[in-house]
Amino acid sequence: MKAIRRHGLVWRRCVLNALARETEYRANTLAIVAEGMAQVALAVLTFLVVYRFTPSIAGWTRPQALILVGVYRVAEGLINLQVAPNMMAIGSAIRRGDMDYVLLRPVSSQFLVSVRTLTLSESANVCIGLGITLYAAHAAGVQWSVGDGLQAGIVLCCGVVLLYGVWFAIMTCSFWLVQVNNLDVLFFAVFEAARYPVGYFRGAMRTLLTFVVPVAFATTFPTDALLGRMDARLVPLGLALAAASLVATHFFWNLAVRSYSSASS
Repeated sequence: MKAIRRHGLVWRRCVLNALARETEYRANTLAIVAEGMAQVALAVLTFLVVYRFTPSIAGWTRPQALILVGVYRVAEGLINLQVAPNMMAIGSAIRRGDMDYVLLRPVSSQFLVSVRTLTLSESANVCIGLGITLYAAHAAGVQWSVGDGLQAGIVLCCGVVLLYGVWFAIMTCSFWLVQVNNLDVLFFAVFEAARYPVGYFRGAMRTLLTFVVPVAFATTFPTDALLGRMDARLVPLGLALAAASLVATHFFWNLAVRSYSSASS
């Protein structure tokens, strides 16, 4: 129980620090929102052009694809809110020796490096994504139900956790690849595929994007759930994969920490 309270205290301090930072730099918040709206407009325009001469692609109509655009924006906003600022700081913390202070704290070092920074302004982009999802769902004639919405939310959360696991595993390699500065580029290259339904891909690529680099759980499957056509077995599968991902990253992180040479040693 003491460990839980300590972790809760760390989380509250991170949130308070983030609130203070966002209050101090309000112009930055407006810039992030404007950038998010521009990115959404570009994504919507892309799908409008793609669907100009065809009613559907791989079983996806234009309104259905636009639902996915909204879901993608929600997932991206959640990742940029909590995951991205922390993952991008791991490599530099190792190179500068700041990781010493993290490892000496009386809380899980993986927990601390994963939550200590938040970009609360990204919550506005989450809201933008929700707005697009609702609008596109209306255009697609979605019949809303609590069950479908709950399944979509669960699978989306599983997708975010799985993507966190992939990115965290990549950045953990910084303990060995100390001089490599752009490991996070690998994650962004993979995450780009989440902009499109996994049904657009075939064969090995589809399997890769579903289970190896599970972007499908972050966007395609939640969209399928809202449309009422997702296989319900994906919910327990997603939960199992997310749990396995957290366990695997925990062991990989501990292995990497044992090879870390303190900057003060």
